[in-house]
Amino acid sequence: MSVFDTIRIAASGLTAQRLRMDVAASNLANAQTTRTQGGVAGQPYEAEQVVFQSQQMGPASADQGVSAIAIVQSTRPNVRVYDPNNPDADQNGFINYPNVDVASEMSDMMGAARSYQVNATVAQAAKQQALDALDLGKA
Repeated sequence: MSVFDTIRIAASGLTAQRLRMDVAASNLANAQTTRTQGGVAGQPYEAEQVVFQSQQMGPASADQGVSAIAIVQSTRPNVRVYDPNNPDADQNGFINYPNVDVASEMSDMMGAARSYQVNATVAQAAKQQALDALDLGKA
């Protein structure tokens, strides 16, 4: 495996974890959204999750990176709350809140941030190795 393969694998991890953080941030930002983008009441935001898959990094390479293959809707049910004073409440006084679990999204975001940091460290170490090898060649 070359230094460039290592950097390529780390870059795929960086891209994947950035997407994971973006999706978690979107879920957190919409945790209380009870209307669709078009303003339709009763249709709360649907939490999303990223699906990853290993990816071969080159045609002749056995090295594996990662790629996002889909962003899917969460299977968790919406949260129904009795709040008859809310303008988005149905005829029985219930309102549907999004299926966003704030604690789960925060832990997912922290895991993604840590994974991002590790991949950045690997890329930096590989870059430094390449620079050190060039310095050896000068001597």
